[in-house]
Order: sequence, then C-alpha cells, then structure tokens
Amino acid sequence: MDNQFQDIVPPEKRTIRNVSKMQTTSLRRPARRTSRFSHIAPQKRTSLRPVRPPRFGLWFIIIASSLVLLFTFSFLFSGAKVIVQPKQHTTFVDAHFEASKESGIGTLVFETMRIEREDALSVAANAEDDVEIKASGKIIIFNNYDGANQRLIKNTRFETPDGLVYRINSSVVVPGRQKKDGEIVPGSIEVTVYADEAGEEYNIGLTDFTIPGFKGSPRFDGFFARSKTPMTEGFVGTKRIVEESVMKDAQKEIQASLEKQLLVEAFAQKPEGFYLFEEALFLEYEALPSVDIDKNEVEIRERAVLYGILFDEVDFAGHIAENTIGSLDNNPVHLEDVDSLNFTILDSSNKRPWEDNSFTFTLEGDVRVVWTFNENKLRNDLLGRSKDALPTILSGYPSIEKAEVVLRPFWQRTFPDKESKIRIEQVFEWAQ
Repeated sequence: MDNQFQDIVPPEKRTIRNVSKMQTTSLRRPARRTSRFSHIAPQKRTSLRPVRPPRFGLWFIIIASSLVLLFTFSFLFSGAKVIVQPKQHTTFVDAHFEASKESGIGTLVFETMRIEREDALSVAANAEDDVEIKASGKIIIFNNYDGANQRLIKNTRFETPDGLVYRINSSVVVPGRQKKDGEIVPGSIEVTVYADEAGEEYNIGLTDFTIPGFKGSPRFDGFFARSKTPMTEGFVGTKRIVEESVMKDAQKEIQASLEKQLLVEAFAQKPEGFYLFEEALFLEYEALPSVDIDKNEVEIRERAVLYGILFDEVDFAGHIAENTIGSLDNNPVHLEDVDSLNFTILDSSNKRPWEDNSFTFTLEGDVRVVWTFNENKLRNDLLGRSKDALPTILSGYPSIEKAEVVLRPFWQRTFPDKESKIRIEQVFEWAQ
C-alpha cells in the first residue's frame, strides 16, 4: 500500500521563503509584451539612397541634348563665305589725256563743282579819300528754256523792272532744265552781280531780273533771275581808306584763310562716285567793298570761288585702263590708290575748265586696275544652289579670276537661301 502512493509528490507548503523565491524568478524573466499591432508582419528595411536610373537612359538624354544644341548652333551660325579674287593688273602710266564736257566715243567726260565763300579782316584806317563804289548782291539765274547748258559771257546784263542794270564780272554756265518726279525743274546757278554804275540808288531790295541780251529770241522768256540777297554797298563820296600796303597784306591773309576753308570743303562736298584731284582745283579771288566799322577802323572783305574738276570713277578707270593695258572687253574696272597718281593740267594758268569745253592733262604713276563685278547679283545667283554649282555660276562672271567657298556648318553642301547669310570677300594679288 505504501508503494501505491509513492509516485505522488505532495504539494509544497507555501512558506514565505517559497513566495519570495517565486517572485524573484518572475522579475528575472519578464513576460513578453504584446501589442494590438503584433499581428502585422514586419516590413523589410528600406535604403535611404536615391534609386539610380539605368545607364542607358542617362546616355540617351546626354546624346539627345547634345544633338539639339548642335542643331541650334548650326542654324544660328550657318552661312557661307565666298573668297573672290577678281582679275587685276598693275602698270605704270605716263601719258597725256584729253577731257571734254561733251560725251562721245572714246571721250573722257568731266564735270565741275563750284563753292563760294567770303571772309573779312579789320584793319586801321588812317586816311580819307573820295570813292565810288558799285552796289552788289547775289542772284539766282534760271534756265527754263531747254535741257542744254547755257553759257553767259562776262558782263552779261540783268535788268530790274525799274530799269536798273547789273552785270556779272565773269562768265557762268547755267545748267539745263530737268524732269524730276514727273515735273520740269529749271536749271539754276547762283552768281554775284554788280551795279552798272556807282551810287546809292542801286542799293535795292529783292526783285526779279530779265536778260536784255535775249530780247527778240525765245530765250528771253526761258531765262530769268531772282534776287537772293539785297543789292548793297553802293556809294559815292568821302570814305575812310587803308594804306595800299596794309590793304595788300590784309587781302593775302584773308585769301590764305579762304583757301584752307575751301580745300577742306571741296573734298567734303565731293559727290559719291567721283574722283577729285587736288591739282584739279582752281581758286579765284575778288575784292569786295570795304566796310567802315568806326572812324579809325575798316573791315577788308574778300570773296573766293573754288572750281573743281570731277571725273566719274567708272568712266575714268575704264578710260585710263583702255589706254594703258588694252581692251577690257566691255568689263567695268576701278582703280586702286588713285591718290598716288600725279595729275597735272597742261597750261593750267591759262585754263578755265569751268568755262572751257575741254582741256589736256597728264597722269603719271603706278596704276592698279581691278575688274569689278556685281556682288548683289552674285549673292542672288548663289542662293540655295549646290556648292558643286559654283564653277558654272562663276562662268557668268568673267571679271572673277577664281573663288573659294567656306560653308558653315561643315556638313552643309548648299548655299543659304538668304542673301544676308552669304558674305563675299575680295582678295588682291597684284600682278605686273
């Protein structure tokens, strides 16, 4: 019977020692904490570094951007430069040439320009004298008769409605009338006239004039004049005067000043497309009536008129080239360094080219002749054409010796379709 219960373990007695022992064990092994979210499975840990795109996509973006930029720049900076070497020749000239106002076969035509200026200088007046001074003033002569130039000789008379007569003291040429914008415009020229007699009665205001010498002919109605300034300075009586030596010195000083002014003005006023040589300038001086400033001082006055001979650049170059290097086959040329040529009018002291119909001159020096071509036409002919077509296009320009082309961008094979994109540059290689 004792064996029947030997496997039964009797319950331990709950003592203070046992309870303390159990509590100690519980503190050492805390129970696992649970949460209301404990049923959710934990997620994988995610990296904070950005995801890199594939290398193929990055290179595609770079290449595409480069192509866009390349295309844009090639469009903005596209163009063509044509380097042209025209025909050219250098020769030495030492020959006589004839120039004329009338055009003709093989004739070199010239034109004239006219500039007038006045100046004055005050000097001491130390004497008195009885003087007679003719009134003077400026008028404009009109040619409404025909298109031909009309020469009026020295002392030609101009008459006012009151019968007062004034004259020019040198011959002038009045241009013929022209048609401008559908209207007939009379030719005109400005001149100075002087009273036929001395005296204050010729001091008059603005008025009209006829030319008595044309009375009885159709020219009387076609030629007339009108005042530009009043007629003044007419005087008869006693006036303060200047010693002759002082007068001459003052006139020389005034003339030197006028010469400087007119030379500068002549080249400033030279028409575009014309040659003007310094040796082809003529000056004429005229003493004007002096003016009393006060009892002890007089103003000496001088007028200077400059005449310049003008040559059309194309006509002059063609004439000189034909007479020095032979036939040009009707191709236009121009001259380089024209200012280095020595231009001399024969017997210039006795010549008045503004009045004469012709004169002879010599030309000496090296002449550089360049054949010309129409740049605008060449640009237009190149528009949109293939680079390979250049030789064919240049065959229509006999004045061009050779040409090279630079196209941008380098893969272009045709010329731009805008004239502004084609630049033509001329180069020179002087040949003897």
